[in-house]
Amino acid sequence: MKLFKKFLKINGYGLIIFAVLVGIVAVYNTIALKSEADRIIPNGEMVDLGDYKVHVYSEGDESKELTLVFLSGSGTVAPVYDFKVLYSLLTDEYRTAVVEKVGYGYSDIVVVERDINSVLSELRSALTKAGIQGPYILIPHSMSGLEALYWAQKYPDEVKGIIGIDMAVPDSYDDFDFKQIDRMKFLGKLSTKLGLTRIPGLYPLSKLSLTDKETEQQVLLMHRNALNPVFISEGEYIFENAQTVKQGGEIFCPILLFASDGSEVGDSWVSSLKKFAEETDADLIAYDSGHYLHHSKSNEMAMAIKEFLLEMGY
Repeated sequence: MKLFKKFLKINGYGLIIFAVLVGIVAVYNTIALKSEADRIIPNGEMVDLGDYKVHVYSEGDESKELTLVFLSGSGTVAPVYDFKVLYSLLTDEYRTAVVEKVGYGYSDIVVVERDINSVLSELRSALTKAGIQGPYILIPHSMSGLEALYWAQKYPDEVKGIIGIDMAVPDSYDDFDFKQIDRMKFLGKLSTKLGLTRIPGLYPLSKLSLTDKETEQQVLLMHRNALNPVFISEGEYIFENAQTVKQGGEIFCPILLFASDGSEVGDSWVSSLKKFAEETDADLIAYDSGHYLHHSKSNEMAMAIKEFLLEMGY
C-alpha cells in the first residue's frame, strides 16, 4: 500500500512537471510566432480579394504568349519555395507563376469555403488581379490536380494544357479514409498551441535551389502555416470536390502526367492516374521516385515539359 501511494505521488509530480513544461512550450510558441510575423516578407504580390489577401509570385518574360501556373498539393507550407527547383529551370523560356491559396505560403490564413468552385474562383481572381492573364498551362501537384481538371472543364479557353505532378484525379479519393481528417484536426490544434513543427525533422522541407534567405522564410512559414485550419477544411471537402470533377464533363486540352512509384501515396493512387491517362489519351511518364517528383526529378521533368510545350507550338 505504501509502495502504491509512493507510485501515485511520483507519477503525480511527473504529470505536474509535464503540464508545466507543456505550458512553457505553448507560451514560447505564442511569443515566437508574434516575433516571427514581422520577419515574414512576401517575395511576390499580395493580391486583395476582399476579405483576405492571396500571394502570387511570377518570373520570366511577361510578353510570352502563355503562363505556366503552379498549383501546390495539400499541406505544402510554402509553395513558392517548394516549386522553385522546377520553375527556375523553365523561366528562361516561359513565364511562370505560383498562386498560393488561402492558408498557404504568404497568403492569409482565413477559414473560407473550400468547395472546388470557391477555390477555382479564388485562383482565377488572384491571377487576374495580379495582371497575369490567360491562357495558362496548369502544373498541379497532388490534390490540386482536381482544381486543374475542373478549371479545364469550366473554362476551356483559359487552359491550353495540364502538366500533372503525381496529381490527383477524381478516382484518387474513392477510398478516402475520413478518419484522417479527425486525426489532422487533433494534430493541427496540438501543433498550433505547442509549436510541434519547431521540433527539428518533424516537418521536413526541401532546400533545393533556395538561398539562405529563402530557406529562412520557408521555415518561418512552416511555423505559421503547418496543419492550419484551412488544410483541415480542404480535407473535409475533398471527396465532394472529386465527385464534382467526375461529373464535370470532358477535358479537351493536351495533358502530360508525371507519376511516382506510389511509395508515399499508395498503389491505388498510381493506378488511378494511369487509368485516367488511358481514358484521356494523356502522355504519362513514370518515375521510380516519391510523391514530390519536382524535388527528385526536376531536371528530367523540365526537359519533358519543354518538349511537351514545343510539340504544342509554344
